[in-house]
Amino acid sequence: MINAVLFSQDFGKVHQLITEGIESSYDVDFPLALQKFQEAKNTAPGDLRGPFFESSVYFWKGLFTRNKNDYEIYMDLSDKLIERCENIVDKNENDLDARFYLGWTYTLRAFIGGFLGQNYLRAASDIKDASNNLKFVIEKNPAYYDAYLGLGLYNYLTSFIPRRLRWLADILGFSGDREEGKRMLMICAEKGVYTNIEAKFYMALLSWREENYPQAESYMTMLRDKFPKSPAVWMVTGLLFSQQDKMTEAVEAYEKALEYNKGKDSEIIFRTAYGALGTAYFRMNMFDKASDYGKRYISYLTKDDFINHRLHATGVSLEFLGNRTEAVEYYKKAKTEINDINQWEKYWLRKLKERETAPLTKIDSLLIVADNNRATGRLEDALKDYNTLTAASNQNYSDDIKAQINHGLGQVYFKQKDYNRAMEQFRLNLSLNPQNEKWLIPEAYYQIGRCYLRLGNKSEAQNNFDKALDIDYEYDFKDSMDGKIKNELSKF
Repeated sequence: MINAVLFSQDFGKVHQLITEGIESSYDVDFPLALQKFQEAKNTAPGDLRGPFFESSVYFWKGLFTRNKNDYEIYMDLSDKLIERCENIVDKNENDLDARFYLGWTYTLRAFIGGFLGQNYLRAASDIKDASNNLKFVIEKNPAYYDAYLGLGLYNYLTSFIPRRLRWLADILGFSGDREEGKRMLMICAEKGVYTNIEAKFYMALLSWREENYPQAESYMTMLRDKFPKSPAVWMVTGLLFSQQDKMTEAVEAYEKALEYNKGKDSEIIFRTAYGALGTAYFRMNMFDKASDYGKRYISYLTKDDFINHRLHATGVSLEFLGNRTEAVEYYKKAKTEINDINQWEKYWLRKLKERETAPLTKIDSLLIVADNNRATGRLEDALKDYNTLTAASNQNYSDDIKAQINHGLGQVYFKQKDYNRAMEQFRLNLSLNPQNEKWLIPEAYYQIGRCYLRLGNKSEAQNNFDKALDIDYEYDFKDSMDGKIKNELSKF
């Protein structure tokens, strides 16, 4: 797979150092990983592996922490690596290693530009350069399996480009193929030299996204077998459990992440584990523990973090415990400078402003408990809670409250696979006019479409999806609707 030129250097030693550094990265021991990669660079100064993986440490740190300083270091190192690779390619266009590391570097840079919403045009240009170089490598040598990682991600992710960015796809000639992307990632997971671990990680996340939980768990099992004491692997395991309403197992996984972080004392793990535990206990309606872990999480925050969701859960938990004054202090910490891509952060900013203005009412509290029971799979408890709210409808609910109750009941019936009853509940929202929760109207069309898909009526599903997309007023999560629909259709 590797070009013969590398064997003229100390290939075996560099290969060992790179492998050890990758494994250290997955164990969240970034200082040791950096040490290994720098040693590889010093062992073989002409080898591209050392400088590439050295730069990747700062990419992963930045991705975990959202620390702009790490991204700036990564961009500086990657600029130098790109220049070096391009100089090699100028002299020999068939140097596959230079092409490969050029393509992989552009792939990582596209993640920074696109997924963090910094510069979509730059991200699109980077992913195009990545694709061109990686395609060249595979065309020349189909057994260069590491190159399949970047191309797999390119194909999968560009197949879900939202409507508002289609102009970008048209200009740059994107044509993502979801199934081809998955095929390439699976090849890489099986045969890649330096990318097989990362490919397994992505396959777990993509399977999770598609609600193919058995496949996601299969890949996570492989990663746990390889890294049984990796805090990062246990964190992702916990998130996968929580997505399946397995909150007890999720909490156990997060606790293991904290346990295996002892000695490493990675701030990243402390922060993510405390945040995840705060959310888990909030969803379990255990508000004392939710507020405790929420405070621990917030103590690790930086100005670059996404914080509004955690602030809301922590503040609401304090209100449930009878401490409105302290709750307001957390509501007031809301992050107000938010880029356009982070729709959830904007949503929770709105909810924080609402909570700061007015204390929780009895109806608010019942609705939160009901939503939490539904979100964690305690469906019978959720039904009782929603029915209690419905029985008290003589309180002249606003359309916002009615819409939330209808949505919650619809979700319960959906989880119970009672799709006709779920549709009846979602349809009730189509005649309402909520002032704050406007997103529940297009969401109702989307949820009705999901029900039709599961009943085997793709035509009616598409009809309702189109109605969701045709709503032209502004609402929460509008930019993600197109991607959600594509993801649903891809399952059938």
